[in-house]
Amino acid sequence: KQGEHHYSYQIEDSFFEHFAKPGFDNSDIEVKMILDKKQGVFLLHFDIHGKANTQCDRCGDDFEMRIWDEFDHVVKLVSDSDVNLKNEEDPEVSYLSRNDSLLDVSKLVYEYIIFSLPIQKTHGTDADGNTECNQEVLKRLETQEPHTTNSMWDILKKKINKENN
Repeated sequence: KQGEHHYSYQIEDSFFEHFAKPGFDNSDIEVKMILDKKQGVFLLHFDIHGKANTQCDRCGDDFEMRIWDEFDHVVKLVSDSDVNLKNEEDPEVSYLSRNDSLLDVSKLVYEYIIFSLPIQKTHGTDADGNTECNQEVLKRLETQEPHTTNSMWDILKKKINKENN
């Protein structure tokens, strides 16, 4: 039937067993999808929000990461011969045969959850703007002396210089 149809999916770790490991666990993610069915096209809107446990890229401690984002996708209904059309310039469009009776959005849900992850996964900040990272680890990182020489590279440079002379 044409018009808007609302769906809600509760995503937990078992969902990701069918895809590449996402780099987090203990996921509790809700995906709300609005499917607006029009003549010859489905307009999909995904609203993703939830949480999962991951490791902080800065201090290495585990923390609960918030996940949220919104995505739009268009599914065009086409003849059977045009189903495999792909347009690299417009990845938000896919094609479905007019004869199909099932629209599987699991791959889209997986991709959009992955796209929702921050590039750098770090602890947040407290009310005063201070990082919630493990302070002991941060202190150790700050006091580490940078390596000024690397004996392996020094040996290689000497060998190259010797061969060139």
